[in-house]
Amino acid sequence: MGNDWFEGKRHVVSIGILMVLSYVLLMFGNNIVSLTHPDEVFYIQSAKEMMTHKSWLTPMIFDEVQFEKPFLAFALFALAIKVFGLTAFGARFWPALFGMVGVGTVYWIAWTLFKRKRLAFLAGVILSSSFIYLALSRAVLTDMIFSVLVTTTIGCFCFSYHYRKYKGEGIILYFVFAAIAVLTKGLLGILFSAAMVFIFLAYKKDFAFLKCRAMIWGLLLFLALALPWHILMYARHGSWFLEEYFYNVHWRRILASEHARLDNWYFYIMLMFVGVMPWFLFWIPAGYSIFIQFKKKMASRDKLFFLLAWIIGIYIFVQPAHSKLASYIFPAFPAIAIILAYSINGALEQAGNGENPRLFKICAYIMSVMLIGVAIGGIIAAKQYSDIILDIRPIYISAGVLACISLLIFIFNRKKMYIQMIFTYLGVTLTLLGTAYSSRAYIEPWVSCKPICDVFKTLDRSQTPVLASKFYVRGVRFYTDRPMAVIDINGKGFWSPHPIPFLNKDQMVVDFLSERPVTWAILKEGNVEDLHRILKNRPFRVEELDGIGGKHILKIEKTG
Repeated sequence: MGNDWFEGKRHVVSIGILMVLSYVLLMFGNNIVSLTHPDEVFYIQSAKEMMTHKSWLTPMIFDEVQFEKPFLAFALFALAIKVFGLTAFGARFWPALFGMVGVGTVYWIAWTLFKRKRLAFLAGVILSSSFIYLALSRAVLTDMIFSVLVTTTIGCFCFSYHYRKYKGEGIILYFVFAAIAVLTKGLLGILFSAAMVFIFLAYKKDFAFLKCRAMIWGLLLFLALALPWHILMYARHGSWFLEEYFYNVHWRRILASEHARLDNWYFYIMLMFVGVMPWFLFWIPAGYSIFIQFKKKMASRDKLFFLLAWIIGIYIFVQPAHSKLASYIFPAFPAIAIILAYSINGALEQAGNGENPRLFKICAYIMSVMLIGVAIGGIIAAKQYSDIILDIRPIYISAGVLACISLLIFIFNRKKMYIQMIFTYLGVTLTLLGTAYSSRAYIEPWVSCKPICDVFKTLDRSQTPVLASKFYVRGVRFYTDRPMAVIDINGKGFWSPHPIPFLNKDQMVVDFLSERPVTWAILKEGNVEDLHRILKNRPFRVEELDGIGGKHILKIEKTG
């Protein structure tokens, strides 16, 4: 499978192979684990409540309006429920499908930039098999949908810039996809791509590119698509919509940290490096290739700067914000995949010309050693957590597979069979998936509320409020459809308000439990201890009935 093999194939063949690979990596078996807490159940519960209340344009949670995100992704999730039913596959269908579309889009952008089919194919392979892309394709979040829309928006600009014959069409499509991105996750849907365009055109000193009639029509179309929902929500909900959607969801995330431990200068830099595992070591030759291109003013430097502008355009918005999450920088990963593909393809061309791609080879040897370390570390960790992992055989099998992959990478590298070596890297991602499949029975109780809720529903079928730990409340609500209350002593509440009792003081817990003769609770260990401490020497009897995956079912009876 040398360069001639790729260049001799039609695009439809290469993209078809990528779609099959992407299906296996991103969609196949995405129902093996029930919906997880706290985020997957949040999005699907919101979609379910939108359907229940026939509120297709207004997201809801706990039977009240919420504006954590605009409506579009929730509406897609609701549509999936109507088509597939309330299943894990249906819930994860849209992120997985968008993930597959994103792989094809990256192929298109890479080809538009570099006109090399093997490079474009490698970009699709790297993206689809990167751990972060795999995770977000298989999770019920808005991030994959949003990222692919941003990627498509940037792709439309790239197409319009490199194919001036279709400049007008590309610019108009840019604004259409930007509007759809805004309706998916807010203002960043236009700001990310606009920053990238500004940085790139400033570098090229070519702002004259924007002076065309298509810009006016595109802006008008953007406003026509993006504004009506915002105007409608303001008309219905007034200043509360402005405060929640614009201040709390957008501006407040810049000023305050939702996850304090992640608020540091190196979080996104580290994530952009390790998020593309198992390909992350190829950042080293990629960085060197970029340096050489600019130092020697070589032909590809403008194309590489386009990709760097893409990354920088996103980074300058997410880095200053105190709220940091892996998903915020995620739209930069398609550009990273193309950069790594450029570097790897360059190494393959060097080898084809009889040169020695030294850095490329060194990184592969290091990877071979690292995989052996991961295999050994996995076995040691499995033995340490034998109380959770009751059957260690899948870990042994996965460790053995990783050892074989390590050996193959070493042999192929040694024999200069570099194409075969590169595709061996896919085995690492497939091993990760295989381990997840085989470990489902041990994983699910810890990541999902379904097992504990299945037990709970056999114990009580009333419709009284359930007291839950903050981390579990959305999952318990999803799997039981019960009214909810949260216990979180000295806690600060949810980032976006949830219209349920939030009990963060001892007396608030006592008052809540005093309202009915029996209260049921599903709590983590720390909250169980809080409850025993609070109710000590008070007229309540606490009975612990079952526990699964760190979650405990308690029956609290008022005795006085």
